Amino acid sequence: MGGVTSVAQRKTALRRDLRARRAARGEAERAAAAQGIADEGASLLRGLADGMPLLIAAYLSLPTEPGTDPLIEQAQTDYDAIWVPRVADEALDWVALHRSTPLTEGAFGIREPVGTAVRSEDLVGLDVMFVPALAVDEQGRRLGQGGGYYDRLLQGFPRNSRGGPLLVAVVFDDEVIDEVPVEEFDCTVDVALTPSGILDLG
Repeated sequence: MGGVTSVAQRKTALRRDLRARRAARGEAERAAAAQGIADEGASLLRGLADGMPLLIAAYLSLPTEPGTDPLIEQAQTDYDAIWVPRVADEALDWVALHRSTPLTEGAFGIREPVGTAVRSEDLVGLDVMFVPALAVDEQGRRLGQGGGYYDRLLQGFPRNSRGGPLLVAVVFDDEVIDEVPVEEFDCTVDVALTPSGILDLG
């Protein structure tokens, strides 16, 4: 039990530091980061698509997170609908986000789409999922916000090497760190998308 407590304490301290750094970023830095993420993300999607349609899931970012709105807008131009989550008790449901889809403020102040939702297990054939993270390391270990929503979600998907979606964590450049402390239930990701590039992990 001592080891688990130690890891949990390290994660709590790291989250506190990363959240403070995010809160201190200025509007100009955030806007530039969001555009960089859109440009690099579009390049990643073009490489994955190779001229074919893609089934994409993403998330609507909070103000202090690396911005995903320009990335989603670009993906909508190229691929029409993007699936985005809505909190449903302890799980995430998914709604197809079009440019005309209304949004509302949901749990934790996160923008959520209004419309008919499907369960995570119904996202059959998903090609790529952009997931939020506070940090990742070069082994693909991801630090989330602590709610466990994405760890529970990702446990239900096969790894990308076995036909599952490519899991892409969206972070600021300095949030690719040497080591993310993890516990048994934490899931890993395949790629880090930052404002300045794409990093294969693991």
